[in-house]
Amino acid sequence: MARNFDALGAYQGASLGTRDVGPCKLLAMFSLRPRMFADCEVMVSWVADAEDLYLFTGPRLSWPLTPDKLYTMEEPGLSPWMLVEEGADSPRGHFDLAIDGKVARIGRVLIDPAHRGRGLAHVLVGLAINQAKLLGASAMELNVVADNEPAIHTYTCAGFTGVPHPERPNITVMRLPL
Repeated sequence: MARNFDALGAYQGASLGTRDVGPCKLLAMFSLRPRMFADCEVMVSWVADAEDLYLFTGPRLSWPLTPDKLYTMEEPGLSPWMLVEEGADSPRGHFDLAIDGKVARIGRVLIDPAHRGRGLAHVLVGLAINQAKLLGASAMELNVVADNEPAIHTYTCAGFTGVPHPERPNITVMRLPL
């Protein structure tokens, strides 16, 4: 499947909520920065209930979500990132990235609910792919809840392909050569 990203990693064809902003302009409006503890407080407000929490972290955390629980999920080799929009006071999205050899693993992808439907997940994934390349990865992998159709759609548009997890039928493993 052909990837729908241009050379800069901007998603081609996302529904961006505005017709006058092309994908390269949209990409220029966003950047990544490392997550801070204060971001965990904001992210807690993005997770409305236990079902949202499961889609975000899988079985690793229990409801109710707290900033401390999010912050203590960090492990050696894991780098949490925030998607920030130029001129905005608060972040728009989050993902974790871990590098193991030449394989980058993206996880815990989350978009601020107030900004969903603008194509930001596509922007976030494109920037995550670029970050993985900068860190020397030659492939990306992820696990996604098998019935999380919006997430699977986003990853498929970015060129990931998936197979069911052999030991966890409710999980789809997706991979992208870089």
